[in-house]
Order: sequence, then C-alpha cells, then structure tokens
Amino acid sequence: MGASIPHRSVWLVGVFVCALSGVRADQGTAVRDAAAALERGDFAAAERTLRAEAVAHPDDAWTLSLLGYSLDNQKRGQEAEEFHRRAVALSPRSAEILNNYGTHLWILEQYGKAETVFTDALAAAPTYFNVLYNLGVMATYAGHYDRAREVLQSALEQQPKNVDVLYRLATAEELSKRWEQAATRLAQAAQLDPKRADVQKLLAFTAAEMGALADAAAAWDRYLALQPNDDAARRERGYTAVKMGKLEQGIADIEWFLARHPDDKAGHFELGQAERSLDVAKALQHFDRALALDPNFGAARVARGGLCYQNGNFEAALKDLEAASALDPDDAATLDRLGQTYQALDRTADAVRVLRRAAERAPDDSKILLHFSRALADSGQTEESKVVMDQFRQLGPEKKVVVPEGLVSYLSLTPEQRRSDYRARVEKVVREHSGDAAAQVDYLKLLLEERDAKSVTAVARHIAALKPASNVLADAGRALLDANQFALARDLFQQAVASGPTSPAVQLDAAVATFQAGPPAVTAKAGLELLDRIPESQRGGDYELAHAQMLEASGKPQEAAAALDRAVNSSPERPDLCMRAAAFLVSKGRAAEALRLIDNTAGRLPDNREILLMKATTLEFAKRTEDADGLLERIERRWPEWSAAWAAHGIILAAHQHYPQAVPVLEAAVALGARNPETYFFLARAYEAVGRRLEAQSARERVQTSEKSDRESFYLNHVFEGSLLFQKKERVW
Repeated sequence: MGASIPHRSVWLVGVFVCALSGVRADQGTAVRDAAAALERGDFAAAERTLRAEAVAHPDDAWTLSLLGYSLDNQKRGQEAEEFHRRAVALSPRSAEILNNYGTHLWILEQYGKAETVFTDALAAAPTYFNVLYNLGVMATYAGHYDRAREVLQSALEQQPKNVDVLYRLATAEELSKRWEQAATRLAQAAQLDPKRADVQKLLAFTAAEMGALADAAAAWDRYLALQPNDDAARRERGYTAVKMGKLEQGIADIEWFLARHPDDKAGHFELGQAERSLDVAKALQHFDRALALDPNFGAARVARGGLCYQNGNFEAALKDLEAASALDPDDAATLDRLGQTYQALDRTADAVRVLRRAAERAPDDSKILLHFSRALADSGQTEESKVVMDQFRQLGPEKKVVVPEGLVSYLSLTPEQRRSDYRARVEKVVREHSGDAAAQVDYLKLLLEERDAKSVTAVARHIAALKPASNVLADAGRALLDANQFALARDLFQQAVASGPTSPAVQLDAAVATFQAGPPAVTAKAGLELLDRIPESQRGGDYELAHAQMLEASGKPQEAAAALDRAVNSSPERPDLCMRAAAFLVSKGRAAEALRLIDNTAGRLPDNREILLMKATTLEFAKRTEDADGLLERIERRWPEWSAAWAAHGIILAAHQHYPQAVPVLEAAVALGARNPETYFFLARAYEAVGRRLEAQSARERVQTSEKSDRESFYLNHVFEGSLLFQKKERVW
C-alpha cells in the first residue's frame, strides 16, 4: 500500500550540541549551569535558571535560545516561540540559534517555516551537519523531495555510517519512487543497526514496490520480530504473500487482521485481491466494502473495475474505471484499462482518446502501444496505427520482470563489491553467449565506464557484426556518444538507420555523432544532410541546437544564431537547452550573446537555480566579476546545500587570486559533496597560497584520484574550461 512520512517521529538532532557550542567562555556560571542541566535532561531546573538570566541579560541571544529549548522539551511550544524569536532577532546569522528555532517550528509541525529557517542556518554555516540533517527532513515533510535528497546526501558525505541519515534519505528516495536507491540506503542502514524496526518496515514497503517480494516478506518477518503488536504490518505481510502466490498463507494473515479491524478499507481491498482468482463473488464483496468505507479509494475502484471487465460486465467496469481515472488522471495503467473497456463497448472514439493519453504518459509501455494501435485501426486511422505499431515492434512484447530473492543482500554490498559482482555476471554472459547483442551492449557500457578504449573498440565492432535490431544498435551508439567515442558511435548509428525505421531521436544522434567524428569544418555538411531527413514536425529544441552548431561550423553564423534562438524558445520548459546554447556561445568567445539568451530564460524561470548559476558563471566570462560574485552569494543564501554553487564561486575567487576568501568557500563545496578534480585543483592552489602546505599536498593528490561528479560537472566544466577566464589550464605541479 505504500509507506508514509514519519511526521510524528521528531528527533531533535543535535539541538543540545548546538546549544553548548554557542555558550561562550565569558558567559556567566548560571548559563553554563543551565546548559549542564539541559544536558542531563533536567529542563525545569534549566528553565528556572535561564528565566532569571533572561531578566538580568535580556539581550543575550543564547540565554533566550536555551530558554526556548527548555520550554520546547516541556511541551510548552507556544511559550517558547517568543524567546526563539527574540534570540533570532539578536543573532540573525547564528547557525546554532537558527537551528534551535527551526527545531522549535518542527515540533509545532510548521514544516514550511522550519525549512526556511534551516535554510538560513545552513547559509550561515554550510557544512554544519545538524542543520543539513534537519533541513533534509523538513524538505521531505514539505514535499520537496529533490531538495531533501540533495541535502541528506551532503549530510551522508560527512557521516556515511549514520543510520538516521540513511533512513531519512531512503524515505525521500521512496517518496520520489526511486525504489532501488531507497532499498540501497535501507540495506546499508540495516547492516549497521539490525534492530532498527523503522528501517525494516520501510525496506519491506520499498522491496515490494520493486517487485522483490521474497525480500519484502523477509523484511516484514524481521520487523514483526521487533514489533510483534503491529497488526497492520501483519496484514501487509499477508498481502505480500498473496502477491507471491502463497494465497492460503496470505489470506490467513489478512483475515486475522480484519477480525480485529473490520472497518479497515485496506484490509478489505487486499483480501479482495487475494480472493479474485479463487472466488469472484467474495472478491467483489470485499471491494464493495472497501469502497463503502471510502468511495474515493482509487486502488479499489481500479481493482473492481478490472474484475468486472474480466467477467464481461463492461458497463460496471466503465463506471469504476472512469471514477478511478478522475481520481488519478495521469495513471497510464488505469487509462489503458479504461480504453480497452471503451473498445469493448464499441466506443472507439473514446478508446482512441483515452489510449492516446495513456501512450503519452507511458511511451515505453509496449502493451499500451499495442492497444492504442488497434484502437486507431478500428477507428480508420490506419496511417497513425502503422506508426504506433512500428513503435511497438521496436520495443517488443512486454517483458515480465522477475526480481530474484537476494536483491536486498546484493544492494547491501559496497559499490565496489556490487560492481565486481556485476562485471563477473556480464562477462559470464558474453563469454557463454557471444551472439547475445544486448549482453554485448551491457559489456560495452561497462568498458566505457572503465575507460578501456582498446576493448571498447573491439566490442563495438563485434556488436555491429552481429547485425542486431536497430534499437540495440542505437542503445550502443548512445553509450558511445555519451562517452565521446564519436567515430564508433557514428558507425553504429548509421547501421541502425540503415537497418529499419528509427525514431527522430536516433536520427538526431546519428547526425550529431557524424558531425563530431571528424574536424567540424569537414563533417558539418554530412551532419546537416542527416538532420534534413528528420521530419519538420519532429524537430525540437535538441535538433535546433545541433543544427546551430553545424551551421556555425559551416561558416553561417547568422543562421546559427537564429537556430540557437529557436532551440531556446521552442522548449521554454527545458532550461538545459538554454544552458547548452550559452556554453556553446561562450566557447566561441561570445559571452554577451550567451547572457542575452540566459536573461531571456531567467525571466521565464526566475526560480531555476541552474539558470541562475549559469548566468553567474557567464557574467564572469563577460568580465563582470562583481556582478557574478553578487549573484553567487544570493544563490548560496537561497540554496546553501548546493555544492555546485560553492564550487563555482570558490573557483572564480581562486582564479582571481583571492585565496583567503576562496579557501572556506571551496572547503564548503567539498564538505557538501563537490569531490571532483576541478574543486581540488583550486583548493590546492588556495591552500598553497595561504601557507597550508600539507593540506595543499593532500588536495593535489585528490586531483589525480577523484572523478567528475554529475552533481557539478556541467557548471564546473563551464567555469574550468572557459578560455576567457583561464589563460593557462595546465596543472602546475
């Protein structure tokens, strides 16, 4: 049924540690005694002492903050509010005081306000672990899952074995439907602390979402051993058994639960699912009961509608499926079943309309494409039906994914262990089945990651010799293109295009690979010829950007500029097109034009941090360093957890030889996760300049051993490789 955020489970992470760190040596004995009382948990004694101190020293921020903290721990949050506010007004840039106030708001369940306060605290101290943790949790509660993952990942960089961070990070991953990432975090947490019941519970939900039912059942068993009185967990264990085909075992658990909780809608829904293959009448009774308890229970609507459809009761199915689709208009599976029901009722136009929506939402679901193609054919739209059927053939029939037992154990391995295991399995397959082109593509990707150029060439040529389907060739070509292996990518893409119908995306990749495979002035013509084959109706922003680059290489700058404008304006919801276009212009020494493009996009997307950071770095290329510095500081205040902003700022400061200012900024970048060659390069230079030679040597060593990170690589490449900013890029040691 899915996990939920543990809103009520408030852990005041590090609050007292923060309080102690803020107590100055010159503060009176009374405050220090109160701090000791707080450490012992004697909050009433601390309150008495701190109230007297607050009267004697009404402008001492730490006295007020500690008094608020003591009241919070006595569940007197409304009284605490005044003291926290006064403390923040007196010390608005104190990370510790802001952290205490944010935690106070957390206790009051004012999650949005708490997130804002923790953001201010992190801006004041970007490497502060306690604030990183608290901000990550608040971002989760506020529904800002992407931010939560980024913040908590930075916290994990500092304390990689902290079970609380792993659990909270897994929660954000699970709520984002990133099941494998969540399971990986939970497997690590379970290894570190096998008795954490909350870890096992979330692991059970997550494993079930992944289809790893055996692992889910094992997690429920471990959880119930720790929490034997959780009736709902026993119900979920039973439902997991049902999905595994162990109907007798599963039904027993769910019936036991419903005997204790007869009005539980989830229990009736799950028992209905268990009975549907055994006794249709019983299944319908339980679905009816679930919907009587909650008419907006979408899963029960879909289940009852599907069962009615299977039994030929299409009118009843239609009522449920239309209601379910209204509750969740973007669920492709519901739309697919609804479309089939319309087909069964000879409402072909409605079937086409609904199945088109389903295909738009799940373009890689071959089953939906097959149903859509048939509906189009029935409606007389034969040409479009053929196009959709071609897409179905490229994808192939729906493949049932079976997750074997032991996935969670596999995910609990270190990345190095998992990689070694994966490599051994891939090598075994390609050794025993050398004609398996898909396995060869997996092997190719592995070799590309390991930068084994000689083997990459041999495997790419072997794939070509196997003459696989165009989609397999295109998959291999895309991997080579991403790794800048342009000549090999060109050959595979051209073979894919020649072997049968291909999508416009593959045709575009073929053109780009051809253009990049040789000197641009020579290959631009061939690239443009391939681009011309793409139908005008399929030419989006990516097409226009590639078109601009090829026109520029052909000596047609005005036409290239027009194409760049079309690229950016064609897809205003895609800031990446603007950033790539700006980077292209900067590489040609045209920073002013790049700024024009960025400003236009920033006007449409004023809250997009990637665009703002791209603007800041481009301002630097345009020799407007003061403007760049001001914008970077604003970005850091607004998104203090974002390592890319700190890294870019530190690099610019170091490039201008502002080494004392660069050191703390680059240190913050590293602490937040910018563990890449560019950051270490400039951190080493800054350390050397301020006389910290041992640290400089350590940073220089990291330049050689670290790898580019996806979290910063685009921006740092933009800064590091910009010819306008750096006259010399050599590593000088």
